[in-house]
Amino acid sequence: MKKSMSRLMLISLLSLLFIGNTAEKVRAQDVDVSFQTFYDNLAPYGQWVNDPTYGQVWVPNEEGNFRPYGSRGHWVMTDLGNTWVSDDPWGWACYHYGRWTYDNYYGWVWIPGYDWAPAWVSWRYGGGYCGWAPLGPGEGLGFNCPDTWWIFVDANYIYAPDCFNHWSGVAYNPDFVRRTNLVSNYNYDGHTHVQYNFGPRREDLERDLHHPVQIYRFNGSGRAGAASITGQSVNMYRPAISRNPVNEPRPNNSFPASHPLTQPQQHNNINNNRPAGFRQEVQTRPLQPTNNRQPVMNNSQPIHQQPQVQPQPQRQPPQVQPQPQRQQPQVQPQRQEPARQQQAQPQPQHGAPVRQPEPPARQEGGRR
Repeated sequence: MKKSMSRLMLISLLSLLFIGNTAEKVRAQDVDVSFQTFYDNLAPYGQWVNDPTYGQVWVPNEEGNFRPYGSRGHWVMTDLGNTWVSDDPWGWACYHYGRWTYDNYYGWVWIPGYDWAPAWVSWRYGGGYCGWAPLGPGEGLGFNCPDTWWIFVDANYIYAPDCFNHWSGVAYNPDFVRRTNLVSNYNYDGHTHVQYNFGPRREDLERDLHHPVQIYRFNGSGRAGAASITGQSVNMYRPAISRNPVNEPRPNNSFPASHPLTQPQQHNNINNNRPAGFRQEVQTRPLQPTNNRQPVMNNSQPIHQQPQVQPQPQRQPPQVQPQPQRQQPQVQPQRQEPARQQQAQPQPQHGAPVRQPEPPARQEGGRR
């Protein structure tokens, strides 16, 4: 009996360990996809560009005040580290895979990558302030990005839902860079074999904030879309990206790069709704191959213009026709005929002598 109970307890313990390890693996790697998942899911929200250096890159449909890891989202502390929870349906990809860069022509550009992390950013902390900035392409975890890429907030607002609104702007960034230090709190994921920056430690934040920091559990979601928080869990799509897909991934619609990406550039536009030059190009170029919208506009305009244009030629002929009729009476060939008749009457009576007395009469009248 005791042996049976011991055996049952052993089996139960092994089952729990197996379930726990399986849950961790599922949580770390739900599905296996290729870059095609990026291409298909992000296409409605931006434009893919074939860059000669980085390959297919993605430019979001955002205005000048857009900031990665700033617009429409917030930070939470999870068991995997400081995690960016985006409100955008494409945030599961662009904030957890790949890198961001800024170009004066394109604006912010996302470059896809294979490895997942809670956030691919550089961190700064100190003096009661916390800052973060997206990692540039090909840079290490300690990437010291341009000053204008940083977002700094008071440490009390790091986990606020509207943390972006507590940033003072790029003009204050150089001062915050001097007052803070780079955070090198690297974490290694044993399942994915990926190293990333965990961000400020829980104990450091609790010491400065004087209140506990809530820790959420990360749960992998089975479908793409915006992340969600339910209770004490963060639910987010986290597929494993295959490096050797069966079929070659490619976007359905990709622009050739008319302006190749350069080195990461400064970004001084904030609260500026004027789109970058590429965004203006995208707004004009697709209208030529895409005939879904133009026929509606072209067909509707002539319908309103034709009644305005057609009556004009109909009214003009009546205006032109009476004019020749009025001019004809002015010309009056009939009046000239009587004159010719009067002149012709004296002609049988040798009109030349009749014409000669008239000039002297006119001369006498002129003399008078």
